[in-house]
Amino acid sequence: MGRSVERIQTATLRIPSNIMKTSRILLTFVSALAVTSAFAWHDTGHMVVAAIAKQSLTPKALSEAEWLLKMDADPKSDNFVTAACWADDAKTKESGPWHYINIHFRTDDKPTSNEPLKQNIVWAISKFSEVLRDKKRDPKERAEALRYLIHFVGDIHQPLHAVARDSDEHPDGDRGGNEFKISPPERFSRQDRPPTNLHSLWDSGLGLFKSVPRPLTDDGLATINRTANAIKSRFPEISLDGVKQSDPMAWAQESADIAKRFVYKDITEGTVPSPEYMRKGEDECAKRVAYAGYRLAALLNKLLN
Repeated sequence: MGRSVERIQTATLRIPSNIMKTSRILLTFVSALAVTSAFAWHDTGHMVVAAIAKQSLTPKALSEAEWLLKMDADPKSDNFVTAACWADDAKTKESGPWHYINIHFRTDDKPTSNEPLKQNIVWAISKFSEVLRDKKRDPKERAEALRYLIHFVGDIHQPLHAVARDSDEHPDGDRGGNEFKISPPERFSRQDRPPTNLHSLWDSGLGLFKSVPRPLTDDGLATINRTANAIKSRFPEISLDGVKQSDPMAWAQESADIAKRFVYKDITEGTVPSPEYMRKGEDECAKRVAYAGYRLAALLNKLLN
């Protein structure tokens, strides 16, 4: 693609070679950015959560959800499964903090007085639940609320969307592991942008979630459903303690407890996570996705029936 663009530009505009060189570099950068944006690896985890939830929706709730999600829909997120990614596609400076809650802690036994932002993911789930519940609201507002909820229930079950580790180096927190640098494990060696911090590692499910592009093809949807069914078989709803818990703050506290108990344990900053850490982490991610899917279905069945 880059060479054909270059030939056209050279033939028609006779751009000097030094400018053409800069243009080629810029074009390569833009192309790479487009690819990583279109094939965002963390999208898969959100779509798997939605696929698990969809299987447990009542017919009435699913019909209402699908009707709402057709409103002002982007082709990349115009159905229940791909709508799980919309909140990241549409993220703004205002909505960014709605994707997480920073429950601050330290691993050196020193006290911390840092508090989460008032508008956080717990606040957002409560806010958009009320919007979706209200049948008198503009359907487009309810559709937006639904898209946010499908995404946020997934986010809140990711342990690093619920914490910030404070330290002398990062007194205001490490932004959910974004400032905790790692060297990528071998399993990511073929990726153009392997995870280089703890947060991105866990967003990938420690390698559990392979990139599936949107809009979904039949093969892509089949991949999502296979992953969802494998996780459901591994973690049936009946096997999960507290799965009926409906308080978003309790969900966040669960995630924070996992982060404190495991995510930051047995891993040293700047090193490659051990195979044992990767194995246990992948298992934990699969379980959290199962919780998220079952709880999302329960929430939407309550709001849409």
